[in-house]
Amino acid sequence: MDWASLLYAPIYATLGVDAVLTVACGDPPIKTGADGGPLLVLDKTAGSSASFGNGANRNGLNFSDVNVMTIRPAAMVRATDLADVESAKLRDAQITFNGKTWRVMDHEPVPAPTGEGQGEIRLILEAA
Repeated sequence: MDWASLLYAPIYATLGVDAVLTVACGDPPIKTGADGGPLLVLDKTAGSSASFGNGANRNGLNFSDVNVMTIRPAAMVRATDLADVESAKLRDAQITFNGKTWRVMDHEPVPAPTGEGQGEIRLILEAA
C-alpha cells in the first residue's frame, strides 16, 4: 500500500502550510518537498495530546486511556521531504511557517505502517 499518496498527500495538500527549513550547519534553506512542490508542514504549535494507552502500567499505577494535553509546540513534516537531511542537522534548525520562525529543539519519527521512511517527523519547536 502506498501510504504517501493515499494518506499523507491529501492531508498535507488540504491542511499543510508552506514552510522554509534552514538547518544549523549552513546548508541552503529547504523550500521544496520530495514531490517538487513547496515544503509543507502541519502546524501543531497549539500543543497536542499525548496518550498513555494500551493498559500502560508504571510503578503499580494504571495509565490506560490517559490523555495529557501538552503545550509543546510542534510541526509535522513528511519523512520523504527530509530524507536527504541528516537527522543531527535538524537540531537547532530554524523553520518558518504561518509568518513565524521557530527553532527546532528536537525531533522524533512518527512511522507509517510501512516504517519510518514513509511516515512523518515531528519537529519539537520553541519560539526563535
